[in-house]
Amino acid sequence: MTGARYRRRLLVVAAGCLAMVAVASADAAQMVSHRALYTMSLQSSNRASDVAQIDGQMAIEIVDACDGWTLEQRVALVITTFGGDEVTSYTSLTSWESEDGQLYRFEQQTRQDNVTIDDLSGDARLDGDQGGVAKLRKPDVIEISLPPGTVFPNRHMELLIASAEAGERFFNRVVFDGTSVDNPYYVTSFIGTQIAGPQLPVDDQAPEVWPVRLAFFQIVAQDTEPDVETEWLLEANGVTRAIELDYGSFVIDGRLDVLELLAPIDC
Repeated sequence: MTGARYRRRLLVVAAGCLAMVAVASADAAQMVSHRALYTMSLQSSNRASDVAQIDGQMAIEIVDACDGWTLEQRVALVITTFGGDEVTSYTSLTSWESEDGQLYRFEQQTRQDNVTIDDLSGDARLDGDQGGVAKLRKPDVIEISLPPGTVFPNRHMELLIASAEAGERFFNRVVFDGTSVDNPYYVTSFIGTQIAGPQLPVDDQAPEVWPVRLAFFQIVAQDTEPDVETEWLLEANGVTRAIELDYGSFVIDGRLDVLELLAPIDC
């Protein structure tokens, strides 16, 4: 079972991609703070993955904190191998990105069967579109150069949804999300035509969503194949109605079960 690779790539998508939905669009009136709970399950797999079953949940809380956007996320999974072994994985992530998209702080931890596997924290700063630097405090003190044009997750989503609203079909950018030492990533995105999305019992009508397919490439490794691909059903207000995580040898579905829109903070 590719446990370490699985955990890291899941974190990149779950933390990075869902962190990206914190900012809904360039129009501040469309931003939305919210809590969401997703059921995570295995859609498909082959023997090469050694992943026979996945059961779990992902909870996120995204809040406009006046000076920026905060994210708190928890992912709890039980992964069953074809041999019948079970691995319990728990990942927590907290992050903050400044309103102007120039500053970013992050801290994440992953435990497997109650043993800490990953423990990472740091901060990053950009100088406009000229690039910048990220400083990791854990697991080791290192600096990562961020190339010109790099953006943090919220800014990436802001630009992505603006592209979708403009009717564009492709959007590519370098993104630093701070969820692994492999950062930053080159993220290519294909934006589909807006459709009716999954409806929750509390919805008056089905929401309009864009199917968005993203591929994450390691810049450092110069890989020609993506580490992972993910597909969202994304609303213009930043809510992700469903998420699919495609690791090649196995695919995970994330289904939105509970959504709570939060009242704006009095700034």
